[in-house]
Amino acid sequence: MVNGSKTNLHLLVNIKKKFMRLNIKNVMLMVMVSTITACNLTVNTPEEYFDQAALNANDISLFGTNYFEGYQKYQKSVSGPGKVTSCEEYLKNSIARAEKNLEKVKKLRSTPETKPMLDASIILHNYVLTSYRDEHLKIAKMIDKHEPEENINKALTELDTKPYDAFIEKYNKLWKLADIYAKDNNIPVEKMPF
Repeated sequence: MVNGSKTNLHLLVNIKKKFMRLNIKNVMLMVMVSTITACNLTVNTPEEYFDQAALNANDISLFGTNYFEGYQKYQKSVSGPGKVTSCEEYLKNSIARAEKNLEKVKKLRSTPETKPMLDASIILHNYVLTSYRDEHLKIAKMIDKHEPEENINKALTELDTKPYDAFIEKYNKLWKLADIYAKDNNIPVEKMPF
């Protein structure tokens, strides 16, 4: 009987060792899964959401005639090396910045609270980028080629009608949502007079 109890004891010790190894493996697995999950569930701060979705939209706030007036002000006020000398190049720089800002918005993790603002920002950026690449680019090329002012003004008038109204609607929608989000999250917003 003593021999049998030694065998049972040996068997129990082996089972306990296997159980301990499984427990350690399970614990390690749970820690790894928890770590990975925690990393994937990081949520941005309210300020990051607001800055990326709303404040960066100020970079595309010039649209239509206002955009080209901004280019003229740039031409008059900036000098020296690195100055962009063509309207097309100036516009392409604006497109590149808008694309980068759009990607930043798309990388933000959407939450029920941020989704309306993020969606509005994405819609606005896509709308502006489409116009910058098409209507605005045509006008920029006209300016660079020194086409008659009458032709340029006609193109600007067309851009300032329906496309501009749609832009203002999308821009105002974003800022209405952004203002609410800022108030709900105690983010101070200073309104700039225009």
